Amino acid sequence: MGSIIGFSLFDNLDKESVGRLLNSEKKALSNFDHLEQRSFACGETQLNVWGHKEVTERVHTMPDGSLLALIGSPHGNANWFQVQEDLMNINQPADFELPWDGRVILLRISADGKRWTKWNDWLGSIPVFHAQVGKGRIASTLEPVIVDTAGFTVDDIFTPGLVSMLINGHFLSDWTLYKDMKILPPDSVAEWNENGLRVEKVWSVQPSQSRWETNWDDLVDEMYDLSHRAIADTLKKKSTWILPLSSGLDSRLIAGVAADVGADVSAFAWGASDTTDAVYSRKIAKTLGFPWKRIDLHENFLVKYTQRWAGLFGSDMHFHGMYQMTFLDEIANESEAPIISGFLGDVLSGDAVKELEEVHSSPKTYQLEKDWYSNWQVDEVIAHVKIPVKDSLEANSLELKTQIEKLPGAFFQKLTYLELWNRQRRFTNFQSTLADYWRGVATPYLNKDYARFCLSLPRAAFDRRLLADVFRRYYGRLAIIPGTYANEPFILTGRYLLRKRLVNYLPKAFRRGPFAGFDNVQLRMDMDSIRAVGKDALWPLFAASEQLANWLDVDMLYQEYRNIHDDRENYLALKKLQSAQTLAYRLL
Repeated sequence: MGSIIGFSLFDNLDKESVGRLLNSEKKALSNFDHLEQRSFACGETQLNVWGHKEVTERVHTMPDGSLLALIGSPHGNANWFQVQEDLMNINQPADFELPWDGRVILLRISADGKRWTKWNDWLGSIPVFHAQVGKGRIASTLEPVIVDTAGFTVDDIFTPGLVSMLINGHFLSDWTLYKDMKILPPDSVAEWNENGLRVEKVWSVQPSQSRWETNWDDLVDEMYDLSHRAIADTLKKKSTWILPLSSGLDSRLIAGVAADVGADVSAFAWGASDTTDAVYSRKIAKTLGFPWKRIDLHENFLVKYTQRWAGLFGSDMHFHGMYQMTFLDEIANESEAPIISGFLGDVLSGDAVKELEEVHSSPKTYQLEKDWYSNWQVDEVIAHVKIPVKDSLEANSLELKTQIEKLPGAFFQKLTYLELWNRQRRFTNFQSTLADYWRGVATPYLNKDYARFCLSLPRAAFDRRLLADVFRRYYGRLAIIPGTYANEPFILTGRYLLRKRLVNYLPKAFRRGPFAGFDNVQLRMDMDSIRAVGKDALWPLFAASEQLANWLDVDMLYQEYRNIHDDRENYLALKKLQSAQTLAYRLL
């Protein structure tokens, strides 16, 4: 069956605005000749969609003449007739719950085109940007389409959003870089008619205390059952799969379930052979009997892909992720199978909670994550941003505080939502988005039953403690393999302890072959590309230095660029430049 990856929806735009819209779509999709594009008219409204053939299988006309379009990569067996019957029997849009898991938007356009209704998944994993343009309106999954159609300029920049971009590398809540462009919230139904836009939360996934007193062994078994079922059901949808396999737990768990059910999976890692991910990814695949391949990323990949990235994502997040485009191109001649992704698993198992508690237990904070995950530190924003930022910093602090206060559940559950609905929704989703454009994607952890379970657990089950016992009990041969998930494997074997003791006596240069992996060697492809290619790898940062000088301390940017050349491990310098690239792109 075909799938729709993205859409633009608009009405009452003047001829010039429509021309900008179509040109922006054309630019964004120019490198995707394999995608099918179709347009549909409902009254004065036009819907443009693009995806994998046949996209018309994801479009349906209701008896009342309204048009339904299913966007994304849904998991589940619901068909149009079930959905049609459910929609015809509801009193209001919020009464309808999406019958699919995965990355999903259901769009309904009334026969006269005056009313648009959108339901999205509980994460809001497919961003929908929207804006009023004169007497017209537009919504799109492509941020550049909104910016170009509306004709936003530097005078329209939303300074609190810019500050969030610099600090976090992404925006908070429904913010964007522009005052008059917003993004639809997650787990919601939005209705836009002649009276304006109305958005209502549906809370299809809510926190609870239902398992706070459950026996630990029972929790382990239930987490195993739910995760295994979510992954296994997803694997059944296709005959073959591509699995980007890191040394972490989420793709490892998918691999373990795939082996259990006998799925046809090919595993891949990317980056240098000495990285922790590459070393242990290979061991995981070998243990499970899956074919495995490591993909080298050529040194000029940033030059080749950065403008393509900008065409797709515009200024929606910092410029990080071009390596994923390279990987997807490099496996073009492999099986035509879709990608199965570990997206979101780490957050649901509580990986981020401890660090978020440290950050948000303070009376006031301006950043979402701990310093390692922040791009610019607050004192750097104050020192190096030339426009007034005090009020914008306070707006960021207030937004974080307001979100926490409004979210349901205990403090640690609120923080889980905070991470899910900000960093995961506004940044980490880029991997699934790119995989969908190239091959199609499945995200088994985007499963309501599994999410409800995780958000019903006691605090003691978080920090991946419960998941660790799932591995110890059900995936023992994977639990003995180290990785980036912890300092030690979940099950310590005599062989591992002996090798670790020997490694302590070896100089670092000899920690190769059977002794590789004991040092946590991170992926360095962006750093290596910048060091090899120079300033062109950071387009359009230095091309726009004259314009940037009105906003930022350009000397500081040049110093961070030199820091990367002086120190291959200076990831913080890289992240500062990647955030500034986003602003440079819009200024240029």
